[in-house]
Amino acid sequence: MKKIETNLLDCYILEPQRFGDDRGFFESITEEQLKEAGFAKQKQISDSKSEKGVLRGLHFQKNPYCQAKVVRCVRGSVIDVVVDMRRDSKTYGQYTKVLLTPENGRCLYVPRGFAHAYLCLEDNSLFEYFVDNKYMPKYEDGILWNDPALQIPWEDIFREYDIKEPILSEKDKVRETLEECETVFNRQKTKYLITGYKGQLGYDIVRELEERGETDYLALDIDEMDITNRDQVFDIINSYKPDVIFHCAAWTAVDKAEDLEDKVRDINVVGTKNITDASIEVGAKLIYMSTDYVFDGKKEGTYKEDDSVNPMSVYGKTKYEGEEEVRRNPKHFITRISWVFGINGNNFIKTMINLSKTKNCLAVVDDQIGSPTYTVDLARVLVEMAHTDKYGTYHVNNDGYCSWAEFAKYIFESNNLDVKVNPVTTEEYIELTGAKQAYRPRNSKLSKDKLKEAGFDMLPSWQDATDRYCKELVKHNPVLCKSKKN
Repeated sequence: MKKIETNLLDCYILEPQRFGDDRGFFESITEEQLKEAGFAKQKQISDSKSEKGVLRGLHFQKNPYCQAKVVRCVRGSVIDVVVDMRRDSKTYGQYTKVLLTPENGRCLYVPRGFAHAYLCLEDNSLFEYFVDNKYMPKYEDGILWNDPALQIPWEDIFREYDIKEPILSEKDKVRETLEECETVFNRQKTKYLITGYKGQLGYDIVRELEERGETDYLALDIDEMDITNRDQVFDIINSYKPDVIFHCAAWTAVDKAEDLEDKVRDINVVGTKNITDASIEVGAKLIYMSTDYVFDGKKEGTYKEDDSVNPMSVYGKTKYEGEEEVRRNPKHFITRISWVFGINGNNFIKTMINLSKTKNCLAVVDDQIGSPTYTVDLARVLVEMAHTDKYGTYHVNNDGYCSWAEFAKYIFESNNLDVKVNPVTTEEYIELTGAKQAYRPRNSKLSKDKLKEAGFDMLPSWQDATDRYCKELVKHNPVLCKSKKN
């Protein structure tokens, strides 16, 4: 395959080698060749049929769903036009145009951060896109096709191909110019640092970044960076200089925390102070994971972000003190989450399924109400937050509320596990088990209104999340969710 440079940085014409005879020809482009051009991972193939004179563009998707494309014309012919929108690029605001036809066999690699358009030169032209990030209507956008500052010679093109007027969508007729466009793309990739990578959420944040083609990240656990070691924290963060820090590392063993307050405070407060101070020094956004345990659970109805806190456990107190440290960074997101479950760690769903192998009846607490939350859904919203400046405190949970007993019942029923749930109060559970427990809020119903008002997508229902998680569990361990009868 030939890789031909254009006048735009990182944008290439690709010409696959053809092998032919009187019957026709054969050509191919390998995954390795696409990677060499800059195209990381194919997520979607799209086709668009248009008549002569149809002009589509100049289009792009906003972060964090920005797309790179490999495009070609498989029937008819088009003039493909792209504009470099990356503000730190030497070719910012410049364009290139390429004739694409089945006969010349050319493809164009369009990097992330470019606006893209094409003009159909023949009826029934069929245009094909290979894209590296999924299509998200909410994030689609564009700039004005004939923005004078871009100096694209559309009139010359129209004359050359006998097109009197371009056929445009209503949206494309009234888009903003490049100068007016508020969307910011950069050639330099966003750099992410994740603490607590081996935990449930840290693991899924990394998976979410990779899913979106975000490859410049540093994922660390205690073996690589002890957050209580201030010098080590500053050395690593100053060396890597992340743009975004997802701070997932924390002491989360709620009951054990009651007997180890100094150690828990060292991790949840001092460690968070170290991360916050270092994030301020390098100018990084800081996303901190807090908890429903900052509330005492005595309120009627749902808790809002600005409701008074009253943590009643060592865990809750230290996580709230961590919130106060994080607020010193003006570019912070505090996300209060609850009842978390993910593939990379222990959680309530795994515990229930494992107990179902030996138990026919389980006593489960029925007077604590909250929202079970899947780390896959949570990671998606957190990465979306990282690409905004809508700083502040948010409640981020899957939709809906239930008790632990209702949660357990749903787990068993949806997995065809023959286990009876005996609902009990917290006091009855402690008496039955003799367990020493930290204080747990009875009401952990967190309002997500602020999240919605800020324009972030709502997480699906906890039932839907549970079903998807259990399917993922089966993939990792096919016998885990089998009924005892099987």
